Amino acid sequence: TMAASLKGGMRLLAANMRTTTLKQLAPAMSVRHFRANQPAFAEAINHHVNTPWNNADTLWDFTKENYDKINEIVKKYPPNYKRSAVMAVLFLAQKQCEQMPEHGSTGWIPLAAMNKIAKVLDMPEMRVYEVATFYTMYNRTKIGVHNIQVCTTSPCMVRGAYEIVDAVKAHLNIDVGETTEDGLFHLMEAECLGACVNAPMMQIAGPVCNDAYYEDLTAESAISIIEQLRKGETPKKGSQIGRHGSIGPQGKTGLLSEPVGIVCRDLDAC
Repeated sequence: TMAASLKGGMRLLAANMRTTTLKQLAPAMSVRHFRANQPAFAEAINHHVNTPWNNADTLWDFTKENYDKINEIVKKYPPNYKRSAVMAVLFLAQKQCEQMPEHGSTGWIPLAAMNKIAKVLDMPEMRVYEVATFYTMYNRTKIGVHNIQVCTTSPCMVRGAYEIVDAVKAHLNIDVGETTEDGLFHLMEAECLGACVNAPMMQIAGPVCNDAYYEDLTAESAISIIEQLRKGETPKKGSQIGRHGSIGPQGKTGLLSEPVGIVCRDLDAC
């Protein structure tokens, strides 16, 4: 019938349109417009490899001070949910390693530390491994003493974050995710660190900087910070152009007087 023929024709037309559209889009879909770097993690594999300095028999324990901190953290959760503290305790272990020369004085979490956390929080070791391998904030192998994390999310990117990355790579002769031969510096790309208004910026973890932010960077100021660390100095944290808080480079332009307070209309007069 005419209706059946029309219906069949419409199906054929729709199929041809889909085929044409896919063929037209295929070249565009095959082009990558985003900058591609090697993984920015401290370790590119998710499985553990035993080494003489990282195995189940490695000597590792929390300090008394950190055991006290763990007790305070665990109190935030119901007794039967103390395993919920696993992320905070993993981070505590990583920070402790920054102060342990026998473990490289760098922020990472040995296998023995994960096993200790499992005992402290009364949870299976595998559950600790799952968390430690999922989040990129945890390093499961030794990295550099100073972990340079350059933010490359959109606000920092448009303000020149990749110029900072390229300058650091060239200066240290390493790529993203690598550590210098002397073990002093490790380079990572980081997702948004929440200092967008002072972009570009980087965070440096380690026993000297202790996760400090360095903002309003240029390639030159970033390298200057690295060289201060190499000399054993403590770089000035925060804005590198003298900015106060998040006030623009031109200075304060608004809210120049004290606020007058809340003004309420007279409801009785209504």
